Amino acid sequence: MLLAGCGLRDVLPGPPVATGAARAAYDRAEAPRTADGAALTYLSAPSVPWPVLPIQVWGLRYALDIVLVSDHPDWVMHEYARVDVPGRSVWLAKDAGIDREQTITADLDDLASWVPEVPVRRRQRALVVTDVGTATHADLRFQYQNPLGQGTDVHYTGPLPTAPSQPRNGNTMGHSRASVAALLDLYRFRIGGSAQISIAGVERKLHRLANLVPEAYLLAQVQGGFAVADFCQGGDASGFVLKRPCAADDWPTEAEERWSVAQDGWVVRDGPVVSLRYHFVGGELDRAQAVQNGEGSPLVNVTFSPRLPDVRRRFDGDAHGAFVVDINGQPGHGVGRTLARWEGDAVVLSVMPTAPRWFADRPLESRITYAHDVSWVRTTR
Repeated sequence: MLLAGCGLRDVLPGPPVATGAARAAYDRAEAPRTADGAALTYLSAPSVPWPVLPIQVWGLRYALDIVLVSDHPDWVMHEYARVDVPGRSVWLAKDAGIDREQTITADLDDLASWVPEVPVRRRQRALVVTDVGTATHADLRFQYQNPLGQGTDVHYTGPLPTAPSQPRNGNTMGHSRASVAALLDLYRFRIGGSAQISIAGVERKLHRLANLVPEAYLLAQVQGGFAVADFCQGGDASGFVLKRPCAADDWPTEAEERWSVAQDGWVVRDGPVVSLRYHFVGGELDRAQAVQNGEGSPLVNVTFSPRLPDVRRRFDGDAHGAFVVDINGQPGHGVGRTLARWEGDAVVLSVMPTAPRWFADRPLESRITYAHDVSWVRTTR
C-alpha cells in the first residue's frame, strides 16, 4: 500500500512481458505475410543492391548510473552515467527539462558522432568528476554548466547496489519520449543515498514521492530499443556507406559510417562504443542487435516474426508482423507489432510496441524512399 500510495510502482522495475513458450514463438523463421496469412507477393526487383535498414536499433550499458529528482522548477531529472569501454570510462551528465527530453553534457571532442544512432541532444562542455568511492560505497561529485548555462554542483554518496535486481524490466518514467522507444534492464537497483545539489549557486532539495521517499536512485542498467532516424545509404565496394543526418536541418548527431555485408546475411557497423548488426534473409530483416565494444553478448536483440519485407522491392498488400526485444540477455522485455505497405513512392513501416505500457506509448513510423541510387530512411515518433 505504501509503494502504491507514494508512486513507487511507476518507478520500480517489473517482470518481462514474454517468457517461455510465448517468447520462443517469435523464433520461428517465417517469410513475410499479409493479414490473412498469405505469403507476400513481390512485384519488382530491388531498387538498390545493398540491404536497407528499415528501422534504427540502439543500445548502451551504464556501468554505474545515478538518477536524482530535485525541486528545481526547470528540471525534472538529473542523471549521471558511466559508460565503460576497453581502456577508458566516460561520464555523461543528462539533464531532463520540463519536456522530459534529456540533453547530454560530456567532455568529448567527438560527442556529435559518439553513438550517433541515439539522436539525443548533446553538448561538449567540461564535466569535472571526482570519485573517491570504494568497492562498496559511491562517493561522487559532478561539476559542470548545465544546458541552461547554470553552474551545477552535485555530490552523491550511498551504498553501491550489489545483489541482482528482481524483477528488472525498468520503467523509462516518460523520459526522451520524442527520441526513442526505450526498454531498460535494471540489473542493479537501489533507492536512497545522500545528495547535495547546487544549481546557479542555490541549494536544491530532493523531490519526495508523496512527501515520503526522496528520489535518489543508484543503479546499473542497459538501455535499448528503437530510435527516430534520418539517414541515407549509398553503395561502396564492400557494402554501403550510411550518412546521418540525410536531410534534416537540425539533428543532434552526425556521422558517416561504413557498413560491411557478409555472405551469411549479417550487415555490420563496427563502432568504438557500440557495434550494430542486422541480419537479412534475401533482403528481409529477421534480427537486429546492438553490441557494446568489449562485450560478446548483445545488449539488445530484436527478433521480427515473421521477417520484415524486403523494402527495396515493391510488394502487394500489407505485410503484418510482430517483434520481441531481449535486453542484456533478459528475454521478452518488450513486444509489439509491425505493418509495412507501399504508399506512392515510399515504403511506410509502422513499428507499434504493445507491452510493457511505457514501451507501448512510443510507436514509430519509417518512410523509405529511393532516388539516384540512394535510399533514404526517415523515422519519426
